[in-house]
Amino acid sequence: MEGTIKVLFITTYPPRTCGIGTFARDLTVGLRKKTDCVTPHIAAIDISDDDEIEYGDEVVCRINNCRAGAYAEVAAKVNASDYDAVCVQHEFGIFSGEWGKDLVNFYVACEKPIVTTLHTIIPRCLELPRRIISTIVRHSAATVVMARIGVDILHSDYNVRFGNIKVIPHGVPSFRRIGGPAAKKALGLEGKDVISSFGLLSRGKGLEYMIAAMPHIVKQHPRAIYCVLGQTHPVVRKNEGESYREELHHMARTLGLENHVRFVNRFIVDEKLSVFLEATDVYVTPYLGPDQITSGAMARAVFFGKPIVSTPFLYATELLANGRGRLVQFRDSTALAQNVAAILSDRTLRLAMEASTLCYGRRMAWRAVAREYAEILTSASSNAPTHATVGTPDTTTPDVRRLIQA
Repeated sequence: MEGTIKVLFITTYPPRTCGIGTFARDLTVGLRKKTDCVTPHIAAIDISDDDEIEYGDEVVCRINNCRAGAYAEVAAKVNASDYDAVCVQHEFGIFSGEWGKDLVNFYVACEKPIVTTLHTIIPRCLELPRRIISTIVRHSAATVVMARIGVDILHSDYNVRFGNIKVIPHGVPSFRRIGGPAAKKALGLEGKDVISSFGLLSRGKGLEYMIAAMPHIVKQHPRAIYCVLGQTHPVVRKNEGESYREELHHMARTLGLENHVRFVNRFIVDEKLSVFLEATDVYVTPYLGPDQITSGAMARAVFFGKPIVSTPFLYATELLANGRGRLVQFRDSTALAQNVAAILSDRTLRLAMEASTLCYGRRMAWRAVAREYAEILTSASSNAPTHATVGTPDTTTPDVRRLIQA
């Protein structure tokens, strides 16, 4: 990789509270620090017309989702610029239009090579999101997914037959580690059996099932404590306030778990989060949706070598294979309790799971992930686009322009 290329990232971005934005921030920081061939800049997506977020200097433009034609305008600016490539962080909920369809305007109009990261790939999805993803892949010089199952779904459900589809794991920041005992002391959790979940709160996280499991765990492990880390997702808070968090608090009180469930109502990132993860004995993801294709929270837990108990959503099934974790059925508090308690009771089992996840998680360090992105961005900028091919639609399927206008 010779020379430096200039890349525009289209994404949400901190200080907005958004997992996609955190990923983009970490990726672009990794590209600056760990490679010498990519200069990243940010086109930050403003979700609403009244956004008052103040960004850093790395944000060179803002895309107003409430402005008609905003994505076509960005494409025109990119075409007239000296950017060598564009990298789009795709998640349906962050772009305007039904299922974020307005983004298609950018792909159709942009003349620079585009590398797309798909944060969500829905199996057996509806026609409109299927057409949006198929169009995005077809107009991308390369498409990145974070799990191998994503390649299979693109092939079987989106009719993507060939093309430049690359699997790059979800990156995780590296921080100086202080060790489990020191981490527990720093957090006031000395002598506790620490179970944790973290991330933006929403009903799909299934945290109520883990809280319901805690009385059974506490019977065997009286010093067990479940730490629920993270604030309510901004979109959820806008639509329903803090009702889900309040229900979880009420449930914990009703079950007499005041001393065994701790809520940390903050968006925790970076060093503080690493301390919580080091203090964790068992990490839990009791998510309710089977089709989730990635999870930054689970990726971090694996990177830190944590024993994990999870429901079998797609990403978990792949990441926790070969003994790296335990899978339990959805909405099954009894199974959650049994598996968490078994890991806390068996030190040999816990150490074996820690070694397995830690070994697997090494490839998730941002220094490695950033280099993989640098290679694919450099290749896209220097070669003619190698678009994936999508099967010819039948006559009832809308073409791209009809899709944009729908």
